[in-house]
Amino acid sequence: MRLVVRAFLLITVACAVLAAADLKEIESRAADLKSKGDAAGALAAYEEAAEQDPKSAQYQDEIGFLLAVLKRGDESVEHFRRAVGLDPRFAPAQFHWGVALCLAQETAEGAPHLKAAVDLDPANEIYRMKLGAALQDLGDFPGALDAYQHAVDLAPNDTKARMGLGMMLVSTRRADEGIAQFKKVLTIDPANDTARMNIGFAHLQKRELDQAITIFRELLAHDPANAPAHYNLGVALKDKDNIEAAQDEFAKAIAADPKLAEAHYMLGITYWQSGDFDKAAQQMSDAIAVRPDYSEAYFMMGAALKQKGSLEPAEQALRTAIRLDPENPGAFNTLGQILRQKGDIEGSKQMFAEGARVKKLKEDELGVMLERK
Repeated sequence: MRLVVRAFLLITVACAVLAAADLKEIESRAADLKSKGDAAGALAAYEEAAEQDPKSAQYQDEIGFLLAVLKRGDESVEHFRRAVGLDPRFAPAQFHWGVALCLAQETAEGAPHLKAAVDLDPANEIYRMKLGAALQDLGDFPGALDAYQHAVDLAPNDTKARMGLGMMLVSTRRADEGIAQFKKVLTIDPANDTARMNIGFAHLQKRELDQAITIFRELLAHDPANAPAHYNLGVALKDKDNIEAAQDEFAKAIAADPKLAEAHYMLGITYWQSGDFDKAAQQMSDAIAVRPDYSEAYFMMGAALKQKGSLEPAEQALRTAIRLDPENPGAFNTLGQILRQKGDIEGSKQMFAEGARVKKLKEDELGVMLERK
């Protein structure tokens, strides 16, 4: 009997050793296929490995990553979720899950996973940089600034991290420091026109319009089809009250990139300033066609249509603007004017009251912000 038990144990151990050897061979094959760019082959191999070891967070993460590479993002998220469920301290799975959610426009859900990845592997500059981008998208500029700063500290020659840091410095009213970061990017990569663009944008933010105009024109001298440069130059010229020249630049930006919604919007603003409400309304409509949730364009389209006397479509545009952005007092006030013209006195009073309430909230928020500075 003892001999039988001993033989059984030996067979069991031998099978376990063989299984481990097989799993190691499968994993090696999967890694080799992945390194050669054969995502489909690597996926099949990691799926085979996961069948043998279903409790491996690494295999689930690899499967999710390869599904994402193969443009099967919806399926990938489930595998990242499984990986984190198996091992919440496996940083790559937290990171990949966060990135997948951000790519799916679920940044608020993805950012905590990116933060978890950073906490688990604080020396990983890529994790830091992706967290910075997510927080930037969420409007958490101080958090994004901190993430980008750590990324730059970890990888001083990473131009993407420096660009992110520079933009956050500009966005937090530290434009000179932002310009310094963009200039450091140019010392690393002298051909980086995006850094030059950002320097021009920083001067624009500082209201140093002549310097901004010079930079944008230099960019356009060797890249005449640069739509963002035409757009930014148009903004600078508009701010100098050179409306005709600004219109020309916005038109060139649209010709170079018809999908640049901001160029349509700003061209519409210049037509509004010139009193051409037909063209203003058309440009706002074009901006909305590119970006259907463009609340400011709906507001200005409603205002332009009101000036034309087209009250019904103006009312519709303004109600859409309010639905998309209920914190814009201008839309409430303009709608109030239209309702009064139509004889709806009670509705008009309600809109004006709501506009006043929203305006006071904004003023109170601004006051709190100023007190904190």
